[in-house]
Amino acid sequence: MDERQLVALMLTDMVGYSRLSQVDEARALRLLEEHNQGIHDSVQAHGGHAIKGTGDGFLVEFPSALQAVSCAVDIQRRFHDRNRGVDEGERFEVRIGLHLGDVVRRDGDVFGDGVNITARIEPLAGPGGISASAALRDQVWNKIKQPLVSLGPQKLKNLEAPIEVFRVVLPWSEAGQAPTAKADRTRLAVLPLGNVSPDPDDEYFADGMTEELIYTLSKVPGLKVIAQTSVMGYKGTAKPVREIARELSVGAVLEGSVRTAGDRLRITVQLIDGASEEHLWSGRYDRDLADVFEIQTEIAQSVAGELKGVLVAGAAQRPTESLDAYKEYLKGRQFWARRTKTSLYKALEHFEAAVGADPGFAKAYSGLADTYTVLANQGIEAASQVHPKARKAVEEALRLDPNLAEAHASLGVLSLGLSQDVATAHRALRRAIELNPNYAQAYHWLALVHSCEGREAEAREAMERALELDPLAHITHVAYAEILLESGDADEAKVHLLRARDLEPDFPGVAADLAWAEMVLWNWRGAEDALEIGLHRNPNNTSALGARAHLSLVLGNVPAARAAVEKAEGIAPNSPDVWTQRALFEHRTGRTEEGIRWLERVAEARPEDPFSTIRIATCYLHLGKLADARRWIERAQGHPTASAAKLRMILDTFWGVLAVREGRPEDVEQRLAAIRGAYACPRRRTSAAFVLVAAGRLDEAFSELDQAMAIHDPWLAELPAEPLMAAVRSHPRFQQMLEVMGLGRVASATR
Repeated sequence: MDERQLVALMLTDMVGYSRLSQVDEARALRLLEEHNQGIHDSVQAHGGHAIKGTGDGFLVEFPSALQAVSCAVDIQRRFHDRNRGVDEGERFEVRIGLHLGDVVRRDGDVFGDGVNITARIEPLAGPGGISASAALRDQVWNKIKQPLVSLGPQKLKNLEAPIEVFRVVLPWSEAGQAPTAKADRTRLAVLPLGNVSPDPDDEYFADGMTEELIYTLSKVPGLKVIAQTSVMGYKGTAKPVREIARELSVGAVLEGSVRTAGDRLRITVQLIDGASEEHLWSGRYDRDLADVFEIQTEIAQSVAGELKGVLVAGAAQRPTESLDAYKEYLKGRQFWARRTKTSLYKALEHFEAAVGADPGFAKAYSGLADTYTVLANQGIEAASQVHPKARKAVEEALRLDPNLAEAHASLGVLSLGLSQDVATAHRALRRAIELNPNYAQAYHWLALVHSCEGREAEAREAMERALELDPLAHITHVAYAEILLESGDADEAKVHLLRARDLEPDFPGVAADLAWAEMVLWNWRGAEDALEIGLHRNPNNTSALGARAHLSLVLGNVPAARAAVEKAEGIAPNSPDVWTQRALFEHRTGRTEEGIRWLERVAEARPEDPFSTIRIATCYLHLGKLADARRWIERAQGHPTASAAKLRMILDTFWGVLAVREGRPEDVEQRLAAIRGAYACPRRRTSAAFVLVAAGRLDEAFSELDQAMAIHDPWLAELPAEPLMAAVRSHPRFQQMLEVMGLGRVASATR
């Protein structure tokens, strides 16, 4: 007879076990045994009962929620301490999900929504982490010393309503380091000043004061000030200062209020210690509205005086004399930060209004430039139409204020997008950081430059600095995830993409990127789930539809791929991104000539993008039209970034395939040597395999692919649908690869 009961559930998962078992089965089994013993010992010590094993994890029940949390923390502490004392190759991490819910007992097993919810929550924990449902959090929040930080409502598969999920902050994690007065007071968050004026329209005036205080304090040497995009999420919050300080990893918090009455202004501010909530300093300023820009420097000097050892920078320059222009600028930046199509057009309206109110307002021109650049980068507007407008706005901003950090950063990202001028982009962004070391967006864009150059370690360092300054910027999490995917760290990329989705659920690019991360990890069901969530929220998400088309082709479902492409075309018939999706579909389903026609349209619309040119060359290589292939490869070779490491390796790949077809063996060997000696990029193994397959050197090709499999080379997720691999698709070793990647159904269909 079935028995229904409310229990606390824990689901564990050993991260990366499947991948490790493919590389070194003996070591994987040894580590799994150690993992199992550690969990067994902890579960027994905390009064739990392991219901069943899941291969590389366990489903466990506890009599109470408190016991479940205590056990989860103990497990992570055991493995954290263990990992500190062993070599990197011997380490492993665990994800843990916790939930309090109903289960149905039957024949020694449990079933029901409680189990399903726990299974959906567990992947959100991240390696070495613990995630918990709101139901469990409500039982333990005042009984444990570990903070619980909300990840926001989560749309979980097969559940109608979103469920709020919490992360248990562990004391040894970076996010769990409690700020201390001595070490961390130089990390400061300026919370949005409250508007206590009788007129609600003065809210943007309060936001303006917040923005200017952040800007002024960020110029103080030695201070690290959290960016406005991260602190604005706390507007109107009732969270305690201690919790905010912990979430932002700061040691001091500045908060206050603004009140206007007629021509008079009163600003009240107080500086609070992030750990103890002790009031370190407070001040009140009664001024005429005309003095508003002078007040920021005065407050900044007072705060800096409390932060011992910090010197005050020079007085801030008034950004504009027009409060109307200033209000419009602030609205523009808030909309721009969201990066959705609707919000970008809203940002454009406000920046144009700011320039209209004060044609000498340099920051507003920088905002215009950034908006035009992002509209082009996201494919919302044709680059040929908006890049000239962006350049004009950048030039005007620099003319008005040659020392404006935002303007130099705008020049940097425009140079990268307009002409892929990496050298100019690098110089401009370095200048922006020199002028304002706390400008998070400059670090973000500098990371993109480093990534283009193949300097992945420097790219990651710059992106981490951007997130340190602006931890709640969803777009920075997305950009960091894309860099991590390129460098082969798909697990970590997923963590950032899930965080980005929490922060800005309407940003369309997250679904496709998250699906790609799952594909790189060969989690095909997870990729489908990511796209299902993204398209459920926005059925017109063309990037998600493009990803669905590719995933469907990899899984051998041509009708589903065609349906996704055709739907995207109906939504955005003039989008070069959609043309690219159509071209790849045609090429991968045997209509390569038609694919070339679509790609030529893309190349004409986006002359600054070398990758459409390279795709055309690969199509001609597949058709055996070598003169045409050479012409397009040479065109790509003339691109400004052709000498950058990433593009150079791709070009070497297809020069190598062309050399094989043209019968130039010496050039083939030179290209292979260049690929193998390329920067530390996971794709180099698969790149070499392309050349070796073309040359018929299959043993060498599969040796390279074996090494690519061991590191989850991102290009492997392309191979099942790649026409240049058609010659080996029925080979037993290729079939075995597909089986290992979880594509057994595809392997059977191609035998």
